[in-house]
Amino acid sequence: MRNHIIRVAAVVLCITFGISEIFAFGENATLRIIQTQTMFIRHTATEYQRRVAEQNAKAFFKQLTPEKKAELKRKKIKTVLIPTVRSKETSPTAKEVRMRFSLEGESLIDDYAYEFNNPLQVGSIAKVSGLDPEYVGQ
Repeated sequence: MRNHIIRVAAVVLCITFGISEIFAFGENATLRIIQTQTMFIRHTATEYQRRVAEQNAKAFFKQLTPEKKAELKRKKIKTVLIPTVRSKETSPTAKEVRMRFSLEGESLIDDYAYEFNNPLQVGSIAKVSGLDPEYVGQ
């Protein structure tokens, strides 16, 4: 009886906060896409951060298969979050610093470094507040 009440309460909370019930019960192990609501801070990237991100992006796009690229395109994913290094402007609480690259043009989208307080799972799709869903690379 208690387990049933907890499940009902979890479903109600999921509906209230717009969270998928899959996460509430940990079911559906075949779910490959993990959407994460993540808080982030952005600042203008340094030249060194841009260079490191471009090197990481070059390696990422080199190993990206045409099939995977087509799959991401079908899912309407247009950008990839590529890791870069921290700078003196990076918050001490930030777990990761990433930059956004275009999946189509394989080029840097903007000059911002995005700081994430929670680590992003590589190979997942992050739903970052205020931005389109993005593939998490490397």
